Amino acid sequence: MMEAWQQEREERRQKALKEHQRLHRLFKENRFAFEKWRQQAIKDLIESAPDPQLRAKLWKQQEEWDRRMKGAGSHQNRFVLAKTFFWAHFFEKWMPAIEEFRHLLKPAKQ
Repeated sequence: MMEAWQQEREERRQKALKEHQRLHRLFKENRFAFEKWRQQAIKDLIESAPDPQLRAKLWKQQEEWDRRMKGAGSHQNRFVLAKTFFWAHFFEKWMPAIEEFRHLLKPAKQ
């Protein structure tokens, strides 16, 4: 049973690597086509959310992300900004939520 899971995992990994290679080639050869694909993938993902309020929130976040990235300038600046946004979100949102869940799951001291 475990072997089947590992085999499926490896198949998914290989499929993901092939898709990454395809997208990398597209990015290098035709950035316009890559950008069009990227925007469609984002739209498909956001529109797949079942809740209209969640879709609106995701569109708002995407618009904010695009606005911030537009003023970044170079590829290096965009990468630095993306890392900065990730870590800020991690410490401002994820960590407090994780701590809250940890506190809720912690057994009450008697």
